Amino acid sequence: MAEPLAPSWLVTIGEYLQEESEKQWFWFSVFIVTLLVGAFWLEASLTLPGVEESPMLGEGETIEQVQWNDDGTEALILVDRADNSPLRFSTSTGLSVVDPGNAIPRYISTTDSGWLVSGDDGYLASFNGNTLNNITLNWDDEVAPDIISVASNDGDSGFIITKRSSLTQLHTFADGEVSDGTPAPVDSTVMTSVHLSKRGHLAVVIGYDTALGNPSFGPAGEVIIRADAVLGEAPALYLLHHGAGGEIHSAYFVDEGNWGDDVEMVIAGGTSTLLLLSDSSIIDLPGVGGSTAATIDENGIFWLARGDSLEILSISSDRAGVQIHKISSSVAVDATVGTSADGEVQFYGTGVDGYVGVLSFDPADSDDVSQSLALFGDLLFVILVISCFVIIGHMFYVNELKPW
Repeated sequence: MAEPLAPSWLVTIGEYLQEESEKQWFWFSVFIVTLLVGAFWLEASLTLPGVEESPMLGEGETIEQVQWNDDGTEALILVDRADNSPLRFSTSTGLSVVDPGNAIPRYISTTDSGWLVSGDDGYLASFNGNTLNNITLNWDDEVAPDIISVASNDGDSGFIITKRSSLTQLHTFADGEVSDGTPAPVDSTVMTSVHLSKRGHLAVVIGYDTALGNPSFGPAGEVIIRADAVLGEAPALYLLHHGAGGEIHSAYFVDEGNWGDDVEMVIAGGTSTLLLLSDSSIIDLPGVGGSTAATIDENGIFWLARGDSLEILSISSDRAGVQIHKISSSVAVDATVGTSADGEVQFYGTGVDGYVGVLSFDPADSDDVSQSLALFGDLLFVILVISCFVIIGHMFYVNELKPW
């Protein structure tokens, strides 16, 4: 009997593929199993890769703010409901407590050389990673008010928001001298935070309005104000946006060119996501909606989380649409604070274990075959298709280009 032209392994595969072969049931079973595995794989591939959750604080404590340095290697953290100091310093070796003495810190911000910490009774201090150094401010013999927000690039001059009773005012400060305060353009507005661009060309104040909601349900209303001033002099305030909705929780200046020449800032609140344009107009990003925490990464992509939802949203500068990323319930946190540092996006909140932790991931993992099931599945599909074409081509070749 003549030997077959085809290799034995091809003959065996042919037997399995023959329509009348008894072995065709094997491949039918393989087909069913492949469908089931594919379905599970497809569902798993929709989950954002590389997401981790790590506990940070003790029971009952919550995170108010997290401010990373420019290198993304160290962070100053403001903790609420703390049994001891509310300030924690995070480095590669872990968390350490920063002692503010008798002061009561309320707000932290970054500068070119470290951090500024403000608080009750006119408290203002700089932190360089080792010690807190008090900054003495001249209040012209008045009782020092609470400083609820501060923004500065050099650490020596900038903007502060003060609060006396229910009245909030914006001041500038330089070399220890504090300007007269300017109240919000609308009497019912409470200013909560001030933000200064890295170039120093724009200062923006965020707040809420007591006339836009029921105070018993917490702050409500979207208020955005532009501040113009020579540092050391009283600022002039211009109302840019005053609308109903959930309180604004996050505001980030964008790097020049990341979102086009006309976009200065992305702003997120409980019911909407907004853009501040260079002409001082405000536009709503359609289809995005509200969130509880937000941040912007080094590539200019805006990331938003909605409480303990199992989804994270992202939108890029092309504004083509919102991408929805699923996360596992085992790593979800009830996100209240968002940051970005050292290439990672981080959301802080209470995890499934009841402790405050951080959900973190590297957006670049979605483009890494070793991390992304979606990309790995695409690679397997390409390999299978190429293998099928090679087998078919080889079988045509051994049969001299005739059907087998």
